[in-house]
Amino acid sequence: MFLFGRQTLYNASQILTRINAVMLKKWISSLQLARDIWRRKLGLLLFDRPSPAFKLDKPLKRVVLVRWDAKWGDAIVSSFIFREWRRAYPNIKIDVITTPNMSNLFKKYFGADHVYEIKKRPSYSELKSLALEIGEADLLVHISKALKMKDLYFMNKVQARTISGLDDAVGLVGLKLGKLTEGKHFADKFGILLEQTGVDIKDSSYIVPDDEASQNGVDDFLSSIEGPILAFNPYGSGKSRQLSKEKIKKIIGKVAEIRNDVSVVILTTPDKKDEVADICEFYDQAFYYPESNSIYDSISIMRRAAWVISVDTATVHIAIGLNKPLLALYNPDDENFIEWGPNASLAISIFASEVNPPDINSIDGDLLSEHIYKLLNVK
Repeated sequence: MFLFGRQTLYNASQILTRINAVMLKKWISSLQLARDIWRRKLGLLLFDRPSPAFKLDKPLKRVVLVRWDAKWGDAIVSSFIFREWRRAYPNIKIDVITTPNMSNLFKKYFGADHVYEIKKRPSYSELKSLALEIGEADLLVHISKALKMKDLYFMNKVQARTISGLDDAVGLVGLKLGKLTEGKHFADKFGILLEQTGVDIKDSSYIVPDDEASQNGVDDFLSSIEGPILAFNPYGSGKSRQLSKEKIKKIIGKVAEIRNDVSVVILTTPDKKDEVADICEFYDQAFYYPESNSIYDSISIMRRAAWVISVDTATVHIAIGLNKPLLALYNPDDENFIEWGPNASLAISIFASEVNPPDINSIDGDLLSEHIYKLLNVK
């Protein structure tokens, strides 16, 4: 009885600790939201001003894209705008503002003429210097749904004939895309931007980088693996988008049960290699690339795969760009799915259960099995 009582007290203590952690997180989030709202109001007061509506009265000569908050997924989704602008305006100059870790993607693979590197949280003085360095541009594009104080400051300082964005409430934004693109996928939002700038879109497929050194290394690794390959990415950004070790094993086991000729290659990052190596010990059909150290390696594996299973992260969009049959796993969030879901006929999407906080591991096992079967039978 005494031991039972101690265990009960321990369990109760653990539950209270988790509840307090959740409450503290919500309290901190509410404070951050209030701070951001106040800063935005102050930014609008200090830096915003009315600007004339966009008028395409001459061909675009220079566009500057603000992508300092860009991640791999949204960079891939917007990649086609580089190709389409150049097709419509052969002499156009397309420059990008982004962080150092994203610079190579825009310069080498998307063909940006110049990349301005800036840290993720620049100071006001750094933003002022950047605006002076950029000089004049026909169009500055800042695709953020809610512009922050530093965004507004930078937009106030830059010498752009027109600014385009999704935040229609900002006077500085002359080419307003918010209401015009409401309820659309982000690829379609970028498509509408192109149309508004006089482009007749011919090809909206994504540009996916092809790193030769990475591909050579991956091909050497895959040469010893028999059968068709299923690339499996169980890890997204944040805990809510990461599959547990147990769930990963169940998915691999289900694949093996349905198709014993399929080899599952788990996409991994350096911090997950030990966990993935342990998982692969359980299954003859499960593998991982020990030398993987960048997203280019994951892309190289996916390029050789027959199918892809991925949680909601960049690999969903990369799979679409590679035209791969895809099973995408999402938490239930209508707005996120409409804007960032896989927009391709070869994609199957299923959703986790409604839980608080969201957790991709709440996805129903029978539903998962049913759709893995469907995926593996996609020709």
